[in-house]
Amino acid sequence: MTMPSERTRNALQAGAFLKELAANKAVPKAVREEAYRLLRHYPTVSDIEAIAEHEERLQELTKSAFVRPYLASKIEADWFRSYPLGPHRI
Repeated sequence: MTMPSERTRNALQAGAFLKELAANKAVPKAVREEAYRLLRHYPTVSDIEAIAEHEERLQELTKSAFVRPYLASKIEADWFRSYPLGPHRI
């Protein structure tokens, strides 16, 4: 079972990976262009934080066992140590 923090980390790392691909001149131009195209529509760190915070508020308000956060609002800088350009931000 994937935990919200794992899901959040992987989504943010995928954005960072696309950012690295788009900027890497050693990668074929067609691949860089596709990475850039995907990244333009990929959620930013701010988007993911907002979604996670909304989910957490919803869980607090409903106090329901059926409402579970899909993402986590706690983002760790260490998640991006393998990505020199850092996370995807606008």
